[in-house]
Amino acid sequence: MEVEKIANLGACSCAVMMPSQPTQQATRKILESSGTLIENDHFVYASGDNGAGWVAKDLINLRPELAYQLGQLLGKEIKNNGLYPDIVCGPAIGGVICAQYTALAVGSRCVFTERVVNKEGGTINFEIKRGYAEILKNKSVLIVDDIINTGFSVRLTYQAVVQAGGKPLGIAAYVNRGNVGANELG
Repeated sequence: MEVEKIANLGACSCAVMMPSQPTQQATRKILESSGTLIENDHFVYASGDNGAGWVAKDLINLRPELAYQLGQLLGKEIKNNGLYPDIVCGPAIGGVICAQYTALAVGSRCVFTERVVNKEGGTINFEIKRGYAEILKNKSVLIVDDIINTGFSVRLTYQAVVQAGGKPLGIAAYVNRGNVGANELG
């Protein structure tokens, strides 16, 4: 994973990492073997964008050994870049499992954010609940998600971590489908 740029997300800045070529290839192999990667079709993404590919990310969680392998790959990349977070934080629901396996790989504790929705069901923001805010105070936090499409979930997770007193160290994911970089994150 190469550190692409430093994202300036408000009060802090953090590394946005891009995986090395061998890790990209190994990740693709795992996704293909599980039927998670769907290509050459037409999809309308939640953002409203259209595309020819889809990562059916929930299928990977049906095979915990594969989710574990993805967490190990991501964890190795994180450590190879000299990042040793105190805590890994993922956005619920999709990012929880990958955050746990990644935390296991890097030897860190794991917490997650939860969505706060308005009356129409739209996401207002993410919050740190369940007493996790106390755990995050003054700790280095790596934000991990399974798939980054627009950066929306990791951006709101970042804001929740900062609000809880955590110190974001970086953002990482199994797949960056939207090629989201530091510029898109702020």
